[in-house]
Amino acid sequence: MIITFLDIVLVSSYFLLLFLSIFWLLVLFSPQKELSSSEAKQPFRQPTFASIVPAFNEEKGIAVTLQSLCDLDYPIEKREIMVVNDGSTDKTGEVVEKFIQSHPNHNITLINQENRGKGAAMNRGLASIHAEFFACLDADSSVAPNALQVMLPLFDENPKLAAVCPLLKVKQPQNILQKVQWTEYVINMFYKFLNSKIHCIHVTPGPFSVYRTEVISRLGGYDEKTITEDLEIAIRLQKYHYQISQTFATAVETESPRTWKSLFRQRVRWYRGSVDNSIAYRDLMFNKKYGDFGVMRMPTIIASGAIAIILTVALAQDFLKNMLHAFFSLKEINFDIFTLLKNYQFHIDFLGLPFFKLTIAFTMVCLSFFVMYASFKLVGEKITRYGRTWTSMMTYLLIYSFFITTVWIYIAYSYLSNRKTGWLK
Repeated sequence: MIITFLDIVLVSSYFLLLFLSIFWLLVLFSPQKELSSSEAKQPFRQPTFASIVPAFNEEKGIAVTLQSLCDLDYPIEKREIMVVNDGSTDKTGEVVEKFIQSHPNHNITLINQENRGKGAAMNRGLASIHAEFFACLDADSSVAPNALQVMLPLFDENPKLAAVCPLLKVKQPQNILQKVQWTEYVINMFYKFLNSKIHCIHVTPGPFSVYRTEVISRLGGYDEKTITEDLEIAIRLQKYHYQISQTFATAVETESPRTWKSLFRQRVRWYRGSVDNSIAYRDLMFNKKYGDFGVMRMPTIIASGAIAIILTVALAQDFLKNMLHAFFSLKEINFDIFTLLKNYQFHIDFLGLPFFKLTIAFTMVCLSFFVMYASFKLVGEKITRYGRTWTSMMTYLLIYSFFITTVWIYIAYSYLSNRKTGWLK
């Protein structure tokens, strides 16, 4: 029996998948305290709060974002809105100024600066606010009115809590690609749920993650060099043993890319930033000092991409080998395909089937459907909400996985060629 490179990769991937599956199933059914799922009982302390909106060429959607902040169910005198126009070349500044004039009682301030990136924009806003808590809200997102009623009381319950993340959803998906991303976001929330149970959240998304202002200021604000400042600040919080929580009682909706090209650019930025920050904080990896976050979460940030690339290369190698075998077999009969098909007899050799590989595939499919079911149940969404369920599901399970692998291959190429990646949208 000859053991091929593909066999080694498949066996290794299968046992790694089995190990991780058992681990996360133990987390899922562990008797730990559940995450907050309901609004706090009134009354609560109602501390001061600030929203920072970094904006770069967001003239089309920023008014909707600002309106959602004005509609928050929270005393106007206890909140402020700081818009940082990061060198926009469109009419973002004019749209914001017009909005401020039409909402004079909502304490909205506009700061204009040269384009320096999102991290610098957040630091500019952070230096200008005076609130006990703050949140970043990307200018393509909208927050639910009950957000502060749900999120702020959680800080009083846990003095070590530095950040709270809301339920994140894709806003009104239109085409098949956006519906696939809607499915992806729902499934990601399930993973956030599991990570939160063992204090392993590694990213506090730009759409309205709420922070203690004093903690972020003490840590030096946002990193202005990274391309994923929301991931970097979360890892830094973990490094200094602060806690990050996830709630599902309030939601933020965000616009998703409409084309494969724009999605590719976004995911390259996300995953390249993940790798950059994993390398920068490599001292946390496999470090028991940081608990499950160091031992389990940090290594998988890069490992997931590496496994995807290795598995794809192995499958491609096996495919090419079979194609070459078929080519030379046809060459032996002078490519007389018609005669070959005419005399072909269908026969299945059950004893010759690759049962181990089929077991791996069956296990992966079962796990995928289980995660889907658990994810939609967790966030209270119906799979059929936006119609054409099977089309989006199959696109997500089949085509989208290869797309993500392509992103990881490009990132590997960018490292090998020393190619830089900017603040891509």
